[in-house]
Amino acid sequence: MLPRTLVPLLSATATLTAAPAKVIVADMARYPAAPWVTHGGDWSVKDGALRVNGGKGPKVSIDGLRLTDFQLDVELLAGDGAQAGLVFRGDGFGEGVGAFRGYYVGIDADDGQLLWGAHDPEWRRIASQAVCLKGDAWIHLRIQAAGENVRVFADDKPITDDSWPVFDGVDDAFAKGGLALRALDGEASFRNLTVQPFRAPRVGRGYTNPVQPGAADPVVLLHKGTYYAYTTYTLASRGRQRGIRLFTSRDLADWKDEGYVLDADDTWGDSKFWAPDIVEKDGVFYLYYAAEERMCVATAKSPRGPFRQQTKAPMEPASIRIDGHVFEDDDGKRYFYYVAFGDGNEIWGGRLNDDMTSVDESSLRMMVKPDQAWERHQAAVTEGPEILKHKGIYYLTYSGSHFQSTEYSVGYATSDSPLGPWTKHANNPVMKSTSYARGSGHHCFTTSPDGTEMFIVYHRHESATRANPRKLSIDRARFVPNPAGGPDILQIHGPTTSPQPLPSGAR
Repeated sequence: MLPRTLVPLLSATATLTAAPAKVIVADMARYPAAPWVTHGGDWSVKDGALRVNGGKGPKVSIDGLRLTDFQLDVELLAGDGAQAGLVFRGDGFGEGVGAFRGYYVGIDADDGQLLWGAHDPEWRRIASQAVCLKGDAWIHLRIQAAGENVRVFADDKPITDDSWPVFDGVDDAFAKGGLALRALDGEASFRNLTVQPFRAPRVGRGYTNPVQPGAADPVVLLHKGTYYAYTTYTLASRGRQRGIRLFTSRDLADWKDEGYVLDADDTWGDSKFWAPDIVEKDGVFYLYYAAEERMCVATAKSPRGPFRQQTKAPMEPASIRIDGHVFEDDDGKRYFYYVAFGDGNEIWGGRLNDDMTSVDESSLRMMVKPDQAWERHQAAVTEGPEILKHKGIYYLTYSGSHFQSTEYSVGYATSDSPLGPWTKHANNPVMKSTSYARGSGHHCFTTSPDGTEMFIVYHRHESATRANPRKLSIDRARFVPNPAGGPDILQIHGPTTSPQPLPSGAR
């Protein structure tokens, strides 16, 4: 339950700006008296909650309330097949699904999707995400709006300072407007609505995504205090890509272009140099990458290269195609994951031989394939494998759909073995492309300079209409308990386009 203090009632002519330091508490029990205004549906009050049953897009607005920058908290409950949410910075409230202008945030009870969109005059989805919430539970929804930045939280328990927003995005369609409760396709209830002024906290030294242009398919090595990002280079002029590009950083946010760390003249293949990975063994650095849609490996004595192939040839067996990734388990055994072309782009894995340049063919097996809708936009694709191990559980994270699709996103599967079988997370994707960060995928993970935070490093599209040149981005990630039981959930605070604090320990 949320506190009902400071202001006992909402007056019929309240105006909220960033200046007054007060909380406005909406008294549900006063309905249908002012300041409540009904727009369709059958609304009533029961046990301190405002409830609606029936109608297509019924709303109840608060007369005279104009929101600019604010924090809103409410608890809502959507019945079977229904959606419950709020219109904010809105106008033109009427009866019907599309009878409003403004932003809308809502929870769909059927699939657990949290949705944020805008209506002016047509519906535009800004972001959506499946959220792990207990069924038949009151959902605490919090919205923080400051200028163009909107942060949306949703949880089945009270939201605290440790809670991460589901959305932390940027949109400039609406700067101010009114507030309305809204339901779709069934019964919904609302209680404990509070609104208060809000200013975005000062970030100080921070970063804003994207942090580096021209970089895609990143893998990051942290070596002696320096981050080395090996990437597909997307600023190359038309014609062949010359190799693998290196960027360096001390803090993950400010990057220096070091040029090609692998040149096409020093390897098998002439073009299509994609998606590198890097590991160290006995003082030698092994750089894995695709060339001509076959995996290759080159070596160097320094992470700065130059990397060269002593024998210019691709890896064996020939089925090893693109997006290679090496994982070393706690017992020292190494496993190699990659993408093969079968029923779409499939992720395979096997044991990496001691020579570091070939894979034990007898151990090869399919890990996951694109058999879910989110993995099949423009093409059937699961790619960019990355392995994390947490509390004895293996997490295979990967990207789904064609990389040029605006729906390119990140999901994961879990197993108690490095080679599966794998169970895909029920609420994939866990980082989904949005209108403000399209094509967010193909990633790796690293830690902050002091080792206390985990970061996902990934690329996003150039714009809403162009995939290339793709751009490097970073956001925080963590594991949280699963409310339904089972393995901890990998949670990502992103994709973001608003100012974020520098990684912990950065100077």
